[in-house]
Amino acid sequence: MEQPIWADWVKERNNPGLAHTKPEALDNITLLDLSYKSFAGCYCSSMLAEFGAEVLRIEPPEGDFIRTCTPYGMTYKGEGLNYLTEGRNKFHITLDLKKPEGREILKGLVSQADVLIETYRPGVMDDWGIGYEQLREVNPRLIFASITAYGQFGPVSRSRMPDYDNISQARSGIQSATGEIMPEGKSYDECPWAVPTKAGPWIGWVQPGTFMAVGILAAVYWRGMTGEGQALDVATAEAYACFDDYAALWYQGAGVINERFGNLDADAWLYCFAPTKDGTVFLGGLRLEMWQAFADIVGKWDEWDASSWTSLATFTQKEQQLKWAPLVFAETRKYTNKELVSMSVEYAKKGRLAPITPVVAPVCSPEETMKDANWLDRGIFTPVVDPVYGELIMAQAQHKMTETPIRTKWVCRPVGYDNEHIYLKYLGLGPSKLKKMKEGGII
Repeated sequence: MEQPIWADWVKERNNPGLAHTKPEALDNITLLDLSYKSFAGCYCSSMLAEFGAEVLRIEPPEGDFIRTCTPYGMTYKGEGLNYLTEGRNKFHITLDLKKPEGREILKGLVSQADVLIETYRPGVMDDWGIGYEQLREVNPRLIFASITAYGQFGPVSRSRMPDYDNISQARSGIQSATGEIMPEGKSYDECPWAVPTKAGPWIGWVQPGTFMAVGILAAVYWRGMTGEGQALDVATAEAYACFDDYAALWYQGAGVINERFGNLDADAWLYCFAPTKDGTVFLGGLRLEMWQAFADIVGKWDEWDASSWTSLATFTQKEQQLKWAPLVFAETRKYTNKELVSMSVEYAKKGRLAPITPVVAPVCSPEETMKDANWLDRGIFTPVVDPVYGELIMAQAQHKMTETPIRTKWVCRPVGYDNEHIYLKYLGLGPSKLKKMKEGGII
């Protein structure tokens, strides 16, 4: 019997359309998401909810401020568009933790939970009597995960400055080197565009949220071996600073501060975005031969004397990159995105240095990405049919797994949508009790 090729075999088993027929890796984990005004916490619990954890998203009775974050103030059925992407697979309940009754109810939920995520300023949960030390008396196996701007300890850990995505970017040391170069002898008044550029969207929150999700999984594994819970502490700026790559070592070893370099990169050439007839492409040539191949592709092998090049290190120097970038851009402007990609692919087949070729990739708009045949085939933009919000397209099935695939079961929930179901399931509180709690402003 003929064996199927690998691509067919794995596609059949990783088909997102079949995810609902398979088990979930974390279906025995209950997680309380108390994140407040923080997409870092929301994103962290979203990742775990996709793997099957039962996530109880606990908001104040009026709902979390994060629900209002949306482009141009636009809402869909009352929800900001940003939150619609981070409410997936979560049960949404309300609880006023500022009230003693609310905190007692939380303890009841904690007694049955595995993980708690919180994003309040350090000390707030302790002052309310529901910090880690108090809650581990209720549940010694609890994994208590705190995501804050500056961490649980440190000179500014209790700063009243809020934890915004761009604060993480600003404090990380990364953004100072991201943006256009300030020309020699010029000032911001003359070149207002030569300022640090933010990364987006929400990368300064998504990255620490991802770190915390990994930390939670490690803590769950450790608890499985020892029976012990623990407290986890991620500072968003500190986590994002881990993306600073070579900058810290460069400063430590050579005293050089990594400066803004526009679309160029201080440690690589070719490695930039380049203009074309109809848009922009990324050019990548991390080896000398790839840079030579680019020169050959655009017909400049002899004019640029590419055969004499002996080291890529020379071209990574700032002065050299500033010299060569305009020459490269003048060539790429002669072609469309599609033409440049095709030229690179064909060169790999029969060019002078084949199979060596530079990397060329078009810079896609959101529309182009959502219509890309590769991503459509892999199911990332398959619409989700939600009982509340209808059919919506959102990125899903980012992890392909043959046995325990992730899935989006529903998109989001309105504020307090699951109060009746969750409070009855976990605490045995029926409609009459919930009515009194609502009248008292507890939920």
